[in-house]
Amino acid sequence: MDYFSPLIMFQFFCRWSYFKDDRILLIEMRSLIHEAPLEHLSTIFKLFFKFLDGLRHHCDNSVHIRTSMNSPLSSIVPDMLMRMESVTRNYRSSVVVFVECAFAQDVGSVLRKIKYEIASHPEVLMVILVVIDEDQRYRSPERTSEAWRMLRQETSSRSYSSFYSLSEDTHSSHDQPIVIAGHTWCHLTSARFHIWVRGDEPINIDVDNNELQACGTLFPNQDMDAVDAMIKKGMLMMRDCYATVCQEAAPGSNITALQDSVITFCSNWDDLLIGLKLGVWDAAYHRYLSWYYSAP
Repeated sequence: MDYFSPLIMFQFFCRWSYFKDDRILLIEMRSLIHEAPLEHLSTIFKLFFKFLDGLRHHCDNSVHIRTSMNSPLSSIVPDMLMRMESVTRNYRSSVVVFVECAFAQDVGSVLRKIKYEIASHPEVLMVILVVIDEDQRYRSPERTSEAWRMLRQETSSRSYSSFYSLSEDTHSSHDQPIVIAGHTWCHLTSARFHIWVRGDEPINIDVDNNELQACGTLFPNQDMDAVDAMIKKGMLMMRDCYATVCQEAAPGSNITALQDSVITFCSNWDDLLIGLKLGVWDAAYHRYLSWYYSAP
C-alpha cells in the first residue's frame, strides 16, 4: 500500500466503520470516483424530496450524507443515508434509503456494512450499491520503470497540468486508461448498480427476488432500465411512507394529492459518466503524488 504523506491525507477524508462482534475496522478513502455516484444520486433524491415537499408541508425530508450510526454491535458511517422526519410534536424519524459505493476496495466488506445498516434500521425502504471496478489492482511504478526514471528523479512534484502534459491522449473517456510515462495510473473497466427495495419483511440482500431487486451496468455497455424501474418503485414506497407520516403529523388532513401524485425522475446517467471521467483524472494525479512523496 502506498504511503500517504500529511499533504496527501489532508486532501482525502476517511470513513470509519467498526463491527464490534467481528472486531473489524473498515476504513474507506474518499475520492472523486467514489463520490461521483453519491453526488449524482443525492441530486436525484433531493429533487424528488422537493417535489414531495411541494405537495405537503407537515414533514421535513432531509438527505444526510456521512452521518454516523451507532448500535450495540457497530459504529458505522454510511456513504449516504436519507432520512424522513416530521417536525410536529409527534416526532417521527425513519431512514428510507442507504447508498454505498465500492471503489478500489473489497466488495464483501461493503456488503457486510450494508447488512449492519439494515439491521440497525430495518424500516429502510431502499438500498443502493454502486460497484466500480478497475482493470487490475493499482500498483505504483517499479524502480526499473520508465515512470521511475522520468518522474521520481525530478526535484519537485509536478502540478496537475504539468503531469497531464505528458499524456498522449488528453481526451480519453471514463473507461480509457490514464497512461503517463509508460505507467497506467488509473483504468476503470465497469460500473454496476445493485438496488434492493423492502417487501413485507426487512431487506435481505442475500435473497434473490426479481420483484424486490435489480442490477444494471452503467458502463462499458449501458443497461440501466431495470435500475431506473426499481428506483422508481422505491420512490413510490417513499411517497406512500411520506403520506403516512403526514397523516400522523396532521390527523384529518387531505393527502389525496400526495397519494395520487405521479412519480417521475430523470436519471441523467450520462452526467454521472462525466463525473467519473473527472474522477479518473483526479485519481491518477493523486496516485502520482502519493507515490512521489512516499518513502524511497
